[in-house]
Amino acid sequence: MIIININGNIGSLKDSILLEIEGIYDLNLSGNDLIPEELITRLTELTYRINREIAVYLDRKGSVIDISVGDSSTVSLPEFEGRKSKMRLSGIRCIHTHPNGTGMLSSVDLSSLLNLRLDAMIALGVMDGKFIEAYVSIPARDEAGEFNLSEVFGPFQANDKELDFLFKLIFERDKNNAEAFYNNKQEAERAILIGLETLSGRMIGKKSEAERSLDELEELAFTSGAIVLDKILQKKPVKDPAYYIGRGKAEEIGLLCQAANADTLIFDVELSGAQVRNIEEVTGAKVIDRTTLILDIFAQRARSKEGKLQVELAQLKYRLPRLIGLGGQLSRLGGGIGTRGPGEKKLEVDRRHIRRRISFLESELDQLSVRRSRARETRKKNTVPTIALVGYTNAGKSTLMNTLCQSDVFAENKLFATLDPTTRKLNLPGGKNALLVDTVGFIRKLPHDLVEAFKSTLEEVVFADILAIVVDISSEESEEQLTVVRGILENLEALNKPLLLILNKVDLVNGEIHISKLGNDCKVYEVSAITRQGIDKLSEGISELLSENEISVELIIPYNEGWVLPYLYDNGKVLETDYIEAGIRTKGIIKKTKLEKIKDYIE
Repeated sequence: MIIININGNIGSLKDSILLEIEGIYDLNLSGNDLIPEELITRLTELTYRINREIAVYLDRKGSVIDISVGDSSTVSLPEFEGRKSKMRLSGIRCIHTHPNGTGMLSSVDLSSLLNLRLDAMIALGVMDGKFIEAYVSIPARDEAGEFNLSEVFGPFQANDKELDFLFKLIFERDKNNAEAFYNNKQEAERAILIGLETLSGRMIGKKSEAERSLDELEELAFTSGAIVLDKILQKKPVKDPAYYIGRGKAEEIGLLCQAANADTLIFDVELSGAQVRNIEEVTGAKVIDRTTLILDIFAQRARSKEGKLQVELAQLKYRLPRLIGLGGQLSRLGGGIGTRGPGEKKLEVDRRHIRRRISFLESELDQLSVRRSRARETRKKNTVPTIALVGYTNAGKSTLMNTLCQSDVFAENKLFATLDPTTRKLNLPGGKNALLVDTVGFIRKLPHDLVEAFKSTLEEVVFADILAIVVDISSEESEEQLTVVRGILENLEALNKPLLLILNKVDLVNGEIHISKLGNDCKVYEVSAITRQGIDKLSEGISELLSENEISVELIIPYNEGWVLPYLYDNGKVLETDYIEAGIRTKGIIKKTKLEKIKDYIE
């Protein structure tokens, strides 16, 4: 059964048609066009073939976020987690078709524009496979400053220059004509960061744990592209279950948002759906939490198919239990024909849709995980050892890989610059070779859903022969970051293997270096991936550790113990075999960690 990520009345459509419609998600649309010409062409063709309305929903970067199919009179819209305030727009525009040839907007179109706080409602008139005209409606403010009015413009043809003016007008109106931030028709969030320090908080150096976490949140916000206007640390004995920081403080922050023209509040914690709703109602600003911010960064950074699937899975798992708290945003346009059964509430439809998508994503990731497992088995048969670079985000893992392997892996001085795991060949002293794997960085308060979604990627850590833990020794928080990394590795049950502790960025340190070891047998190397200081010594250390992890063995395997020889092939290298009366005499090399199981057959 093919699982299709399309809403609406799709029951009688062929799978081939549905797959073509779903292909709209993959279009690389420009964020600079109000109505991308490529989308007009695709919608015109598909509408003619199915003789039904098709609605596509774009964000301000031109990404397709949802697709819905109706009939000649009804289009079903998905839910949006947009801003709840009537003072702001959702950042989403709807482009849908009218198969009867006219692009005139209906009263239902206009009411939905306002109810859902859409940036624009756009209707494309199509007939006999040809685009006829387009009409655009955008919201307008009433005397109270709320978006309760609408204006209709048109008709337009594709690439009409007036459409550029309308796109800019949407941004100016959404900013209330005050210090409009308009750059390449993409909006940067103007954010205020909020943290909470309770009585149970502890000091780390000169700063409290809450202060350091809020500083890290500022780096995350910068990485996501937001403009940070202010940071607020509320000191309160306990968390408020309804407003997290308390209603009074929320009201105070609402006034600050108006004064600073801030549109987003970012909380340094994972909020419940009810807390998000309550705070947005009081402040009138968009509210996101730390987890949402991290997921947004991952969505921007994902490049591979697996990375994109993992990010979407994490987002949906995070979103599912919070649907109940999203209140009035759970609304659709039209009667929703084909989207729900008799008496079924829309909330249940949304949950069912998300669960169906989660199931599909998990099955896709399972297939990719099998493929990754086969690649690992091939490496085992070729006895190529694997070394995983792990550590806190922005510790310099990718730069270190480039230095060790003379590669050009993408590296940037931002959090989560690396998302998709990258593998490169590492040439070591003595003619040895290994595979070096660059992994996604860790961070404090790492979302549980993210760990679950990226389990297949993190398998590279679990199955590696050696873990090379990279620490940014120039950071004041290097000890704490190492503790976070160790905790995550313990949860992955990945600490039962040879370890290297690499103190990176020593060129930025003045004075002595002090950091706790992971264990008595853990070797520590001080390096600089930029200046190459200590790199040769590190390469020699890796080569020695690989040798220490292997041992030469001679076995006599009884003929009735048929599992031993395959075990040796899987966990080492068979150099010589000879069939004698007592059994199979074998010479080979095996990892020390795998020796215990076959020690009874050692000659």
